[in-house]
Amino acid sequence: MDKLLKRVWAEIDLDTLDSNIEHIKEAVGGKPIMAIVKADAYGHSADIIAAELWKKGVKSYAVSNILEAIDLRKTLPEAQIVIFGYCDPEWQQEIIDGRFEQTAAGADHAKLLSEIAEKHGLKLPVHIKVNTGMNRVGIDTPEELHEILTLPGLDVRGVYTHFAVADSDTPSDIEYTRTQQEKLENIAREAKAAGIPVYSRNSGGILYHKDLGGDMVRSGIITYGCMPNTALPVPIDIKPVMRLRAAVCQLKTVPAGTAVSYGRTFVTDRETVLAVIPVGYADGYSRGLSNKGAVYINGQRAPIAGRVCMDQMMVDVTGLDVKVGDVCELYSDTIDEIKVDNISDMLGTIGYELLCLVSKRVPRAALRDGKIVQVVNYI
Repeated sequence: MDKLLKRVWAEIDLDTLDSNIEHIKEAVGGKPIMAIVKADAYGHSADIIAAELWKKGVKSYAVSNILEAIDLRKTLPEAQIVIFGYCDPEWQQEIIDGRFEQTAAGADHAKLLSEIAEKHGLKLPVHIKVNTGMNRVGIDTPEELHEILTLPGLDVRGVYTHFAVADSDTPSDIEYTRTQQEKLENIAREAKAAGIPVYSRNSGGILYHKDLGGDMVRSGIITYGCMPNTALPVPIDIKPVMRLRAAVCQLKTVPAGTAVSYGRTFVTDRETVLAVIPVGYADGYSRGLSNKGAVYINGQRAPIAGRVCMDQMMVDVTGLDVKVGDVCELYSDTIDEIKVDNISDMLGTIGYELLCLVSKRVPRAALRDGKIVQVVNYI
């Protein structure tokens, strides 16, 4: 097992992941689950997450691009791996070699893929994206679907759409989601009749639109225990899988009137004990938390003092029981103030972004029963 550098690290709790996926399985009534592991499993390490989900019976996985797919295939030799993003012709050999299933993003793209497949004397497995209201990519009519289904070089494995507001409970958004589902069913009718899976429910759809059915579901952010929309309660029992931690590397006492960090945006108003924490925005810890965020050390709240730097930051530990080497909690699974969802609310963003921003220089440590069983070092 790789050695863990205890500077700043992300703990990935496998027991929590197992619990989350079991509750998701129960919520979808046994429907097949496609686990969304793009962006390195939302920053959690696709290697760690996918290997564990495979043990839990998840057979289908989705990534954003061919490079993610190639990397994931090393971990999951037998899994169904679907690429959601565009794959250009130069990478079709790698797609064939990797047995990947790619998205046909439109009729012209599908024709190009079919031509490539015929040149290789085979059929390329594809999933057809249907545009029902996101207005990113996808076909718009039943006629386009029919045209793609008849292309000789394609083996259509699925037809899907993506909901825009499935995580909202406003009447207009609920109606918008239902309209999206109706458009999908209308456009995909021929595929459905041919026994091709048709699916639509993302995390919001799983939680709040059970009646919309589908032949499989796509479990994204809820797999990792975060909320698609922090304004709505989550009706199933899920918990954050990641904890972001660092070790106190230095303590210093400074007098009143001392400026701290870049820009002198924080000046002490009393004799202050500062703890230096070796984490910064290059690790994915937001500079937006400067002077308003907090960390917890030995269960004690320590506010951030001054600006978060690229590699370090300072926190005020005056009067607290803290020593060099103590573990500092940056993202917690139990302390409400520093749960990713609540930090994202404070920053005016979403938990997805904060998780994905945890950088490659932060090791991921997989835990089982509270003990490290695997370390992923990217550099």
